[in-house]
Amino acid sequence: MQIRQIDYLYEIGARKKQEDYLWPIPGTASRDDKIFIVCDGVGGSEKGEVASSLVAEQVGRSLLRRPLEDIDLALVNELLETARRKLVEFALLRGFNTDMATTLALLVLERDRALIAWCGDSRVYHLRGHEILFRTGDHSLVYTLMRQGELTEVEAREHPQRNLLLKAIRADDLRPEAEGHWISDIREGDYFLLCTDGLLENIPEADLLSLLQQNELGSLGLGEALRQYCFNKTRDNYSMYLIQVSA
Repeated sequence: MQIRQIDYLYEIGARKKQEDYLWPIPGTASRDDKIFIVCDGVGGSEKGEVASSLVAEQVGRSLLRRPLEDIDLALVNELLETARRKLVEFALLRGFNTDMATTLALLVLERDRALIAWCGDSRVYHLRGHEILFRTGDHSLVYTLMRQGELTEVEAREHPQRNLLLKAIRADDLRPEAEGHWISDIREGDYFLLCTDGLLENIPEADLLSLLQQNELGSLGLGEALRQYCFNKTRDNYSMYLIQVSA
């Protein structure tokens, strides 16, 4: 599998500081890369920007040292626990609280399949044409309520506890556990979108499907469409990697 195109967003939005983190560092990714990570420091915890950068760098660099065929969900979770301990060490050395936390969205491109893993409410989408073939399920209260039929998507976006996460990589928790999914049905021109919840603040799935339709018709490239859609609108940091692949 080869990469055809890489688009990214790494925007501060209406926040005072950037707590998202992309790995590889924005602007440095190439078509030879096979590992992509998007992290979002959890709001309300101390030093979210440290948590997101440390976890992304620790996991990304560790995965680079492994053959692609040896990477699986068990290894990812093992590396997340190592990164969590690094967070604790960092906090203790500098006198910070150990409530630092981050989400994670991960994509690993192997020969003819892809591993996606996620923890928290950063998402991964597998897109083809104007279809969402797969999307990750947020580890959040509102997503759980949506899945149980107690909230609609519109209600979830305005819910007062919409930012409450049931799972994240937290320095003061033991053994973070990402969820994972292998994708082997990959075709020419498919996209993988890794994004933080700030990007999704203004893009419900109905609108994402509309952007996919425009992209399929050739009226606007998907990466640029997402950029225009979010510009000067979102209240949060918003970041993404959008990877188009060739099977």
